Amino acid sequence: MSEFNRKIKNSFWHSPLVLLVLFCILILFIYNIVGLIEKERETSKKKDLILSNIESLRAREKSLSSDIAKLKTEEGIEETIRDKYQVVKEGEKMVVIVDEEKKSNIAEPEAGQVHGLWVWIKKTFKIN
Repeated sequence: MSEFNRKIKNSFWHSPLVLLVLFCILILFIYNIVGLIEKERETSKKKDLILSNIESLRAREKSLSSDIAKLKTEEGIEETIRDKYQVVKEGEKMVVIVDEEKKSNIAEPEAGQVHGLWVWIKKTFKIN
């Protein structure tokens, strides 16, 4: 009789319904694991992007700190003012170089010349 009871218990786990339920649970776990792997890859990419942003920000911070340290000196202040406002010290002379090509390319209006939409249309379509 005990052998028969053992066979009944074993046959329950080997029944098609139980095996189907276990297979569905297995498929559900596999699906969730695949989703977790995809999320981990996406998180890894975002982490790499953020780390590269942090490194660029640290480099910028270092550059700005050196600029601030430079501005704390007299030479740095003088250089910045000279670059930004194009000034010279008393007793120095400044030379301004004008590019002739740029100067000649600028069309200066002649005296008595009328400008407007109608003049532009005449010039464009060569109407007299």
